[in-house]
Amino acid sequence: MKGHLVAFAASVPLLLLLSGCAAQPSVDLDGAREWVETVQAEESDGPGAAGTASMLIDSEPADDEGIRLDFAAPTQLVRADARCFGGGTADVTVTVFSADGTESDTFDGEIPCDEAAHSIDIDFDPASAALIQAQGSTQTYLHVTVIQEMVVER
Repeated sequence: MKGHLVAFAASVPLLLLLSGCAAQPSVDLDGAREWVETVQAEESDGPGAAGTASMLIDSEPADDEGIRLDFAAPTQLVRADARCFGGGTADVTVTVFSADGTESDTFDGEIPCDEAAHSIDIDFDPASAALIQAQGSTQTYLHVTVIQEMVVER
């Protein structure tokens, strides 16, 4: 009897670990797609927005390179507003490339997928492009708006 009790006690941590893996939250992808389409439709293309990117993200690193936003002229970026759907979290990375193409810097943040915009600050000389990449705690949709510095001329 004692041998059976030891074997059972030794298997409990493994069972708890496996049950935790199986209980990964899931997102209604149809609802997430409708949400991101609504965000895209309601978004302003006013003077502050340098570019937008929407993508399906997963808990596994993506094989692709993300979404690259190329700017027509060197652009001073100040932040990226990222939002995602369905609970959980997303790790969002914005890689900014210099106007002459010789430098880049990466800015990232973990955001909650609560549908609200969360800012990732960007401090970089004028940029020629920004690359958006992300990974989520579960599969869902992400929307990122890259915001440029506003200059008021008198």
